[in-house]
Amino acid sequence: MKFSLVQSELYRSLQLVAGVVPTKTAAQHLTSILVEATENGELRFTGTDLDAFLVTSLHASVEQPGIAAIPARRLLEVVRELPGDVVEISSTASGISIHCGNGRFRIVGPDPQEFPPLPELNEEKIFAVSSSVLARLVAQTAYAASTDYTRPEQTAVFVHVVGGDLRFVATNGHRLAMAFHAADYPAWADVLVPTKTLAVLQRLLSEAQESVSISANKRYCLFNLGSTRLYTRLLDGPFPPYQQAIPSGCDSHADLDREVLAAALRRVTVFSESATRMVKVTIDSGRLGLAAEAHDVGEASEAVSADYEGPQFRTGFNGGYLLDLLKTMTTDRVRISFKESGAASIFEPTPLEGKPDLLCLVMPLRLQDEPARGGETVAAN
Repeated sequence: MKFSLVQSELYRSLQLVAGVVPTKTAAQHLTSILVEATENGELRFTGTDLDAFLVTSLHASVEQPGIAAIPARRLLEVVRELPGDVVEISSTASGISIHCGNGRFRIVGPDPQEFPPLPELNEEKIFAVSSSVLARLVAQTAYAASTDYTRPEQTAVFVHVVGGDLRFVATNGHRLAMAFHAADYPAWADVLVPTKTLAVLQRLLSEAQESVSISANKRYCLFNLGSTRLYTRLLDGPFPPYQQAIPSGCDSHADLDREVLAAALRRVTVFSESATRMVKVTIDSGRLGLAAEAHDVGEASEAVSADYEGPQFRTGFNGGYLLDLLKTMTTDRVRISFKESGAASIFEPTPLEGKPDLLCLVMPLRLQDEPARGGETVAAN
């Protein structure tokens, strides 16, 4: 194998692939990047942690096709420090040799034949999603997934099509985020995509082409971004029946300026207990009050204007949860819908026209002067 290309192009491709390569593992081939040069001038880089595979391709000047596996961290460190010149790489009996300017480097790597093969997917059943839409769906849901791996199905984002609408749903049992894109998507299998893979996808989408093709089977899902493909192993297990957790009859609504509410929350949450981050919320006619206190920190209270006419409503929320969901909204205003203090409340962006494309649900925290209540989870299997 022998090829050459500009340092900046080589470094960019290596950075992309290194995003899925584990830094610590006993298997040396898993800490490596597979480099393939083809006769038609295509250069492919592949990295994997066995749960996700990332493949990116570009054109290079290929003098001799071939294949090699190179330790990712060492290769990335060398290429990063090379001058912005043409880099020539050739394979050796035990790795690769790098020539650039006056520098000569040899890196030892494992046998490329030990590198795991890519998953096999039938790409006949695919559909395309705008890269901007996909980026929004991921950003508005992935943060709400659980980090408790005793319930792995809640550590993923549930992706499915309902009535032609593409839905992304995530929950940790105490909050839920459902984002959707109203269109005419084809019926598609329900899949659980790990949030770790979606974090990689978010980085790729910033430079993606206009649309991304998605295909899946029972074990893997493929996001095809053109010159870059991201494969991910899907999680098993049924996702909680989230639709049953969305309360009906939330006839009371308060509309607020989103940025004003978020700024007040950031100030008040500083004084909340570290374990629960509880912020007491009181909604009165024309205002929403926030209050928090911690015996070893102090206390805080602040009120913001709200479009609301009705009886007083009091409840408690995890202030961090509220800040998380407000960050994902792009509208100027937010609507809070509620029924009673012991039930979940719904937070939705207030669009200038049409219906909102995001629904966030947050379970309440019990105030000290309220009787204890059970079942404060979004959904259970």
